[in-house]
Amino acid sequence: MQAGELIQSRYRLNRLLGSGASGSVWAAKNELIDRDVALKIMRPDVAEDAVALQRFFNEAKASGRVRSSSIVEILDLGQAEDGSPFLVFELLDGEGLDARLQREGTLEPEFACEVFQCVAKALDLAHSQGIIHRDLKPANIFLHRDPEGNTIAKILDFGISKIFETNNNFTLTRTGTVVGSPAYMAPEQASGREDLDGRADVWSLGVVMYEALSGTLPHEAPNYNALMVRILTQDVDPLATRKNTLPPSLCAVVDTCLRRDRDQRAPGAGSVAQQIERALNEIRAVRYRSMGRRASDRAQGQFRRRASDFQANEGGASSTSSHNDAAPPPKKLLLAAGLGAVLGMSLTAIVFLLFVKG
Repeated sequence: MQAGELIQSRYRLNRLLGSGASGSVWAAKNELIDRDVALKIMRPDVAEDAVALQRFFNEAKASGRVRSSSIVEILDLGQAEDGSPFLVFELLDGEGLDARLQREGTLEPEFACEVFQCVAKALDLAHSQGIIHRDLKPANIFLHRDPEGNTIAKILDFGISKIFETNNNFTLTRTGTVVGSPAYMAPEQASGREDLDGRADVWSLGVVMYEALSGTLPHEAPNYNALMVRILTQDVDPLATRKNTLPPSLCAVVDTCLRRDRDQRAPGAGSVAQQIERALNEIRAVRYRSMGRRASDRAQGQFRRRASDFQANEGGASSTSSHNDAAPPPKKLLLAAGLGAVLGMSLTAIVFLLFVKG
């Protein structure tokens, strides 16, 4: 594939966004409707592998089924002229969470809460529709900037997701293999259990939050086998022991996600989203108090103005104190209003006579 090439008589390839062993991702334009898109194109030789091909289209099925602003939207699928299967996604602007963490090390707690609340809600929606991601990690969370400049977390790559259907369950796992990224695998996933549910994603989300807040992974080891042993046999250190300046309520959310026994873990992604929201409200309340504001003064990213914001202190300067009485209207303005009522003149005319003439 080359820049400028036209796929299926409508998708013009503009620039290469990334490539790997199985294919490439391009920024492109649908010339029929003049829309910028992203094309994920699989190499023809890789497509000969039945499992790899099924995973590719499994991603389309999962992303298409779950409609959420925090899951990348799939727009189309097809096959290029050379036989390469491709998927068409919305074109995102921003960077992956992995790139952000590599550059900055950690996320600020408030921003982390905003990001992971979106992720948890999207996972909850996916779980409610019978889809388990099974490979949640920083590389599969994209920090997208919308046209208004807001950051929206987007979950990517449902390629190895487990989809529960009425008649069939699609797991896309070769016999004797474990799928997923080792450092982010739940213990039950690492052990090869087949009865996975949404709590495996809850664990993975907990690992991502742990890493984003502390700059460290909960389990690290020199090799794959040693890592699997740690995940299966060792409890995770409480987050506060890695970074003791984090808000306790936020540490509690992460720790609850990382219980080895899934029956002791947070029961679902929806519960995690609610816990994150409570932690976020506490963090904001502390920040607003430090700024002399109440937490309730913020609405959709901005403070609401209170009546006290319009009061004046004794020197006439504006003040946010609620103890000062509101400044009375100027005497000339009251006189103008009264004369206007008596003489039948407009308020504007009376003000002009009083302020300009006298």
